[in-house]
Amino acid sequence: MTSKAKKDQNSQYLGNIIRIKGARQHNLKNVDIDIKTGEITVFTGVSGSGKSSLVFDTLYAEGQRRYVETFSPYARQFLDRMDKPDVDSIEGVLPAIAIDQANPVRTSRSTVGTMTEINDHLKLIYARAAHLHCRQCGQWVREDTVATIKQSILDKAAAQNDPRLVVTFPVRVPAKFTTQEIEDFLSAQGYTRIHLETPIKKGRSVVEKLLDVVQDRFRVAGVEESRFSDAVASALHRGKGKVNVFALPETGDEGAVEREPWRYSEGLHCATCDLDYSSPLPSHFSFNSPLGACDTCRGFGRVIGIDYGLVIPDENKSLEEGAVKPWTTESFKSCQKDLVKFAKKRGIATDVAYKHLPEEHKLWVIEGDANFDGNWDGHLFYGVARFFEWLESRTYKMHVRVMLSKYRSYTPCGDCGGTRLKPDSLLWKLPSDSGKHSIHEIMQMPLLKVAQLFKNLQLPGALDEASDLVLQEIRTRLGFLIQVGLGYLTLDRQSRTLSGGEVQRINLTTALGSSLVNTLFVLDEPSVGLHPRDIARVAQAMQRLKEAGNTLVVVEHDPQLMNQADRLVDIGPGPGEAGGNIVFDGAPAKIAQANSLTARYLKGELKVVENIEPVGDSTEHIALTGVRANNLKNIDFKLPLNRLVVLTGVSGSGKSTLVQDVLVPAIKKIKGEPTESPGDFDSLEGVEHISQLAFVDQSPIGKTTRSNPASYVGAFDELRKLFSKTKIAVERDYKPGFFSFNSGDGRCPMCGGNGFEHVEMQFLSDVYLRCGECNGTRYRPEALEVTLERKGQVLNMAQVLELTVDQALDLFEKDTALLKTLQPLAQVGLNYLRLGQPVPTLSGGEAQRLKLAGFLANLKPTASGQKVAKRGDLFVFDEPTTGLHFDDVAKLMRSLRLLQEAGHSVLIVEHNLDVICAADWLIDLGPEAGEYGGELVAQGTPEQLAKNKASHTGIAIKQYLAQTNLLDAADLNKGSDQGSDHMVAEAAALYGLNTASSRRGLTDGIEILHAREHNLKNVSLTIPREKMTVITGPSGSGKSTLAFDILFSEGQRRYLESLNAYARQFVQPAAKPDVDAIFGIPPTVAIEQRTSRGGRKSTVATVTEVYHFLRLIFVKLGIQHCPTCEVPIAPQSMDSMLAQIMQHYKGQEITLLAPLVQGRKGIYNEIAKWAVDRGYERLRVDGEYVPTNPWPKLARYQEHHIELPVKTLSIQAKGEKELREVLALALEYGKGTVMVEAPGKKGESPAIRFYSTKRACPSCARSFPELDPRLFSYNSKHGWCASCFGVGEEVEGFDAETTGEEGKWLSEQDKSADENAENEEGSYLRESMVCASCNGQRLNPTALAVKFKNNNIAELADQTVSDALLWVDQLELDERETAIAKDIRIEMAGRLKFLKQVGLDYLHLNRSAPTLSGGEAQRIRLASQLGTNLRGVCYVLDEPTIGLHTRDNHRLLDALEELRAKGNTLVIVEHDIDTMQRADRLVDIGPGAGTLGGEIISQGTVAEVTADKNSLTGRYLKNPIPHLPSPKRLVEKDTARLSIKGAKLHNITGLDVDIPLGRLVAITGVSGSGKSTLARDILLANMRQYVLNQNKKGKPVHNWFACDEIEGADQVARVLEVDQTPIGKTPRSCPATYIGFWNRIRNVLADTIEARMRGFAANRFSFNAGPGRCPVCDGQGMQTIEMNFLPDVKVVCEACRGKRFNPETLQVTWRDKTAAEILNMSCSEAAPFFEAHPAIAQALTLLNDVGLGYLTIGQPSPTLSGGEAQRIKLVTELVKVRENKAGVQMSPPTLYVLDEPTVGLHMNDVEKLIAVLHRLVDAGHTVVVIEHDLDLIAQADWVIDMGPEAGIGGGQLVAQGSPQTLAKAKGKKAGHTAAALAQFYASRN
Repeated sequence: MTSKAKKDQNSQYLGNIIRIKGARQHNLKNVDIDIKTGEITVFTGVSGSGKSSLVFDTLYAEGQRRYVETFSPYARQFLDRMDKPDVDSIEGVLPAIAIDQANPVRTSRSTVGTMTEINDHLKLIYARAAHLHCRQCGQWVREDTVATIKQSILDKAAAQNDPRLVVTFPVRVPAKFTTQEIEDFLSAQGYTRIHLETPIKKGRSVVEKLLDVVQDRFRVAGVEESRFSDAVASALHRGKGKVNVFALPETGDEGAVEREPWRYSEGLHCATCDLDYSSPLPSHFSFNSPLGACDTCRGFGRVIGIDYGLVIPDENKSLEEGAVKPWTTESFKSCQKDLVKFAKKRGIATDVAYKHLPEEHKLWVIEGDANFDGNWDGHLFYGVARFFEWLESRTYKMHVRVMLSKYRSYTPCGDCGGTRLKPDSLLWKLPSDSGKHSIHEIMQMPLLKVAQLFKNLQLPGALDEASDLVLQEIRTRLGFLIQVGLGYLTLDRQSRTLSGGEVQRINLTTALGSSLVNTLFVLDEPSVGLHPRDIARVAQAMQRLKEAGNTLVVVEHDPQLMNQADRLVDIGPGPGEAGGNIVFDGAPAKIAQANSLTARYLKGELKVVENIEPVGDSTEHIALTGVRANNLKNIDFKLPLNRLVVLTGVSGSGKSTLVQDVLVPAIKKIKGEPTESPGDFDSLEGVEHISQLAFVDQSPIGKTTRSNPASYVGAFDELRKLFSKTKIAVERDYKPGFFSFNSGDGRCPMCGGNGFEHVEMQFLSDVYLRCGECNGTRYRPEALEVTLERKGQVLNMAQVLELTVDQALDLFEKDTALLKTLQPLAQVGLNYLRLGQPVPTLSGGEAQRLKLAGFLANLKPTASGQKVAKRGDLFVFDEPTTGLHFDDVAKLMRSLRLLQEAGHSVLIVEHNLDVICAADWLIDLGPEAGEYGGELVAQGTPEQLAKNKASHTGIAIKQYLAQTNLLDAADLNKGSDQGSDHMVAEAAALYGLNTASSRRGLTDGIEILHAREHNLKNVSLTIPREKMTVITGPSGSGKSTLAFDILFSEGQRRYLESLNAYARQFVQPAAKPDVDAIFGIPPTVAIEQRTSRGGRKSTVATVTEVYHFLRLIFVKLGIQHCPTCEVPIAPQSMDSMLAQIMQHYKGQEITLLAPLVQGRKGIYNEIAKWAVDRGYERLRVDGEYVPTNPWPKLARYQEHHIELPVKTLSIQAKGEKELREVLALALEYGKGTVMVEAPGKKGESPAIRFYSTKRACPSCARSFPELDPRLFSYNSKHGWCASCFGVGEEVEGFDAETTGEEGKWLSEQDKSADENAENEEGSYLRESMVCASCNGQRLNPTALAVKFKNNNIAELADQTVSDALLWVDQLELDERETAIAKDIRIEMAGRLKFLKQVGLDYLHLNRSAPTLSGGEAQRIRLASQLGTNLRGVCYVLDEPTIGLHTRDNHRLLDALEELRAKGNTLVIVEHDIDTMQRADRLVDIGPGAGTLGGEIISQGTVAEVTADKNSLTGRYLKNPIPHLPSPKRLVEKDTARLSIKGAKLHNITGLDVDIPLGRLVAITGVSGSGKSTLARDILLANMRQYVLNQNKKGKPVHNWFACDEIEGADQVARVLEVDQTPIGKTPRSCPATYIGFWNRIRNVLADTIEARMRGFAANRFSFNAGPGRCPVCDGQGMQTIEMNFLPDVKVVCEACRGKRFNPETLQVTWRDKTAAEILNMSCSEAAPFFEAHPAIAQALTLLNDVGLGYLTIGQPSPTLSGGEAQRIKLVTELVKVRENKAGVQMSPPTLYVLDEPTVGLHMNDVEKLIAVLHRLVDAGHTVVVIEHDLDLIAQADWVIDMGPEAGIGGGQLVAQGSPQTLAKAKGKKAGHTAAALAQFYASRN
């Protein structure tokens, strides 16, 4: 297929649309638009027309929100939450990534290398191909092998005339060993000679002896090849990888001294220096990994310390004048005296400027006398450094810490020299044509040089093939970076120092490099910061991203990029309210037929700048000479004043360095303004010609909603002055400050002057509501009563702020001061803005112009006809056209000309050709970027530059001036790169970028190349997109590694790269997997299998997240009531109270009362005295006023209410000041509560109203905290019931520390290994008592007293799914509540509908998770994930059919096919045959498990895999497990059985059922039919309790739970559940310790000669405790290392290298294996190894029998799957089965209950499991399995089928009997299982 055909097919494949309907975000006018996927769509239009509102706030917000919703609620609260857009619907949206100019990176851990992922690939190359050079001798250090050692010995022997050689190996023995013991020890191993014995001392005492034991002796010339090899190999083995060869002196050579031995090591070992090095890992070369990061600076490269530049800031001062700044303070003037005194003694000048002192004198000032003895009052000077050391010792004092902070700054780390890496990491060097380079040296090279180095890099043959892909990735990514004009950057350049344009281009190349597909990329002006020469390069990058199968939506004003679009959309016609419509939509060429503002500029009808009159030469200049900062090459820069000067040059040529790093700080320093130190230069002249400097950069102008255009330019101050002079304001004494909505008394107290209420919604978009009190006006009614009259209009402050700038200029034309502040807004084209419009609602272009208006407003008045300023200001602008349309640029240029006309000078750093061509003078830097730039290429007028062929700017000007129609601007710079631009030519030649991108983009699937994670063996495969792929294979073969650790992890990681660093640390997936490359990967969502249904505190509502949303409703809309008094609680601020009193009691006379006593007994004489002392004559007691003197005698034992009448006053607007004072006093006396008494109606008592600043009950004064989500959580101490801790039931032993996840609370943990522990199991029955305190509602009274619509949260959670859905739909809310609850209702309804869809509408929301069946739990998990309406993502599912009946399985598969039809890719890890049959592609991984797996055995359609003879899955698909025509064990009338009578629990009502004993019994039925209730909650729980009671002394009476009785219970001696809960949660637990055979292995090791000689007992070989474990990691083999600003990292312990034991313990071996090596053996390897020890071998053989032969016996328990844990528990039981001589089973008859033991098992493993279960039954036990797997059901002796349906439709016994009998049943009553079995048997015959 040709590339074009393939591309056409791709666009057809992506031929969908994203449909936006009814977009009304900000100023959008109900916009409908369809955006085609797989295209580049450019949106343009004037600033503020609504482009960003549509593209970013609507389209991107929805795409990002939907994907982020797939994360957990915990993670979501840390992610950038974009507000949900105001739009009717968006269909077909893809996961979205924004590539904008914002630089969110603030951490110095991020560099260009880490952002582009080049560092990740460099690490791989260094770990594979770099050479190690010894830190001492610098020689190349290589690992020795037998062959290399032999060759070295041959060479050295030949050089020394073939001396006699002694080949030895080192052995360490304890010093206490006698000579005889040593000889016995060695002879037992077949060795008799010791060549050398070296004592090893610790201090003065000898602790060990190092023996060089002789392996062999010979001369090389006469030795046989085989003997030579054996000697070296054996010595290496015995010496643990080390061998020493001694060359003996010849006999008769008297006085000859034995030479140093020749040392060799299998590891990385420098023989010359006897130094060992560790093997390299990729992490060793990363400063973000604890393995590679410098220990001192933790990978930052800098440490904080005293900066002597701050200590001596002005070197022009002498020592006497106070050069040392801290000693000029009053506190330390004695130090200044010491300095001068000692300096004079030493002959050091104290009256000479510090900078003129000799270096040794400067050093003396800092360091002091070298021999200073610590006596501060002695004859030696301490120096500045020791002074600060002394201060450091006193940092417990606050003022000392403050002082130190003034003199501290970051300095390069002394240990790593700023390289960030450990010294050993820098010893590895990559050999290349240009020499050997450490990774840090490569990081410091410009990218162009790095590219050249890697172009020529040739790796050795063996490495070349394996590393070719990694090299190709590095080359491709470097090519992309160079292509977009970033070749001048270095890899170690910190991300936070990059400009917006640079960040955007890096993100663009990262997107290209990550090869994501099916993703919506939203770009914000990618041309920003780009020279016209570079724009074509970015256009190429965008085209590549499109070709890779992505959709690009771009906001852009540059005509070159507009022409690159497939479609151009013009939003307008005007800005702000005049915009918001689509005025053109079509191909770019067709805009010529349109008449929009954009079209007129593009056609040339309008021009940005009309012809300008030439300006004469300027006589005044600012001259900057010898500038050498960064890449500038000693240039001299002359800036003509009172001119519009533009500084140009390609990106990276040095413009920002010249202006921001040198010119601006140098001028500020001369002017005495605070600034950073300027870069290197020689001189600066002419600054006296300017008055001040204003630097206008691209930084945002602030995000506070309190800022608006009027306040920004100072107009608001003038307005407030005008209002304060009005008659009413003067009467009421309202000052200008009263009218401030930021802090004034006139602002609305409810919203604090915001005009809206901001409701934070945690993991949902925040909600903004119009304030109900002031209706959005921001002011109190009293403030709005003050008005101004202008031109017949009467306006209050709120109405004035609603005026546009134009309207205000007209109305206030006579208010000169106000007019002057408003004119700059009109001058920069913002005349359409409203005065009070919040700044955050402005577009980027509007914000830039508002900033300029702010500067114009601060100018001295000149442009309005006054004289030109004598000394103008210098305005420096950094790319002011960012975000501006042609028309906005025209307005900007007019504003800048106004500045110039006013006598000011303007310097602009700019790439916009309209601005460049309008300049009076141009200064062009270049010719290229980075080290190829930094020169002054040309200067002059635009016309002069256009003639300069050496200037890229000149060429662009020439071509631009020749253009009449900008529609042809795509060809603007054709040919400008000829010969001059070596960078792009180099990039294209180097890498053949087109080939690379076509390979990435045109693949029609997800391509995984060379995956080596865990046990995968260099696996490569392609997964088709938008298809269903099933990955299958034996358990442990590597399926989940491929699907989750590689595919999901990488897809999510690449998407997360677009998020900020803070958010990433909470959702960061596992480390980058070991895979060479993954191409064509869409964003991924994982739906993993969980081993547990959830803890005792988990419910249906919490698992589905419905409860999270309910909690949010109650936090935001619930009303707290007092649990005792049942009255509502509501706090208020004092301002709010004042406003309410003024409004409510206007014109009335009221009394303010301060409550002093509320409902307490006593006579209170002291209160009366207190009131008298303060001049109060009355108190109000129990509703009646009484005098304070004399004070009446109160009833001592009666409860009283006493209030103080603070003052009676009349409520008028002018009396507000007095009311405020009295109210403050009343609140002080009443401790935050005040009562207002107003006269009642005739004949009625006075009305009382409570106000409180606290959340306190007005009746009982009890305080309540602010509502918090934790208050409604069962898992938080803030919310749970104090009696049951959130369980809702009385559970003995359950406390605050218990999570409910622990096994015993789930009734899922076996204690039978320790029979004494079984008494704990009895709690299972007693726990079902409903908690008396909370009545089963789980929460405390405070939480339950919060009401929403008259219900508390527990009452709502007690509904079924269908009832809850009805409640959500019928909820009646007011306007405010509707706005807040809008998103919550949508989210809740979505989840509840999906639960209903998967048939779970019968479940109650508060149903405890452990009581759910496996199928219910699985469907709930799917409901919570698949509810989001995404398209274009890759769903990775882990065995979704777990717990599902065959009937329900088909329902689920239908839902998954629906998901695929939406355009999603499905990758499913599954063993289920039905799922395989539905797959488009089947991938079989094997052939075995663990190290025997990790290969793709077969792939293709189901038919192709079935026919493949190599495929294990294929074999079972072709020849399934054979089944017997009749049961293995018949169940007859006299068969012993357990008879359950009258079972009733959940949906089971009055059921009688028999469980035959000594049989394999399968309990089946559809999900939710009552299987788990019967087997676990009734049978298991009762039998456990019964057995426990039987073991007690006496005759216990048994209380049956949830049934009348169980007959035959006395026939069972033990009860055990074998479930899938983890067997341990720490690495200390492993199969060997859990089953218990590690103790026996420890005994074997302790019985060896080496162990006995050293006195090691069995406890020496424990890695959990004792003296033998590694002391560094405590025997875990791993260490957790904290990294600043990064998540904690687990790394292999460096001390023991993951072996868990210390070196002495590892000296002991049994059959040549150490304890660590034994732990690393697989069960299949270990079984024959321990053949001589039957007790050990039996357990290992059983592990093999249940299909776990691939596990290592020391595998940490947390890494085991649920299925693996369950089978290990089975083996633990089987080990206990013993036969006596008569063949009778010795273990007591046991009832085993297993819940879905086939979970996670391949058909091959199911067959093994069936054999194991039969083995248990054959041993006399009863095995009850809850199961859906038809293979296992068909093997059962007895089947109990529950149903017929789920929930209330189930709970009945449908059928029981042998599986063969059930299969023959016909009709509806036969049930779903019978139908499935009949079909199953039919397919097997």
